[in-house]
Amino acid sequence: MKDFPVAELSNEALDKVKSMESELRQQTADDIVLIAYKKTESNPEGERQNG
Repeated sequence: MKDFPVAELSNEALDKVKSMESELRQQTADDIVLIAYKKTESNPEGERQNG
């Protein structure tokens, strides 16, 4: 299993994510939650990830 650490966002970026969540809730009528993960260059075994 690959590890994907949670991204540390600035207050400005976090506000944008919250705004996007709100916009998606209005469009879909579903409770949408966005999660930000940080892309890492390699997995724990040191192999390069694709994508």
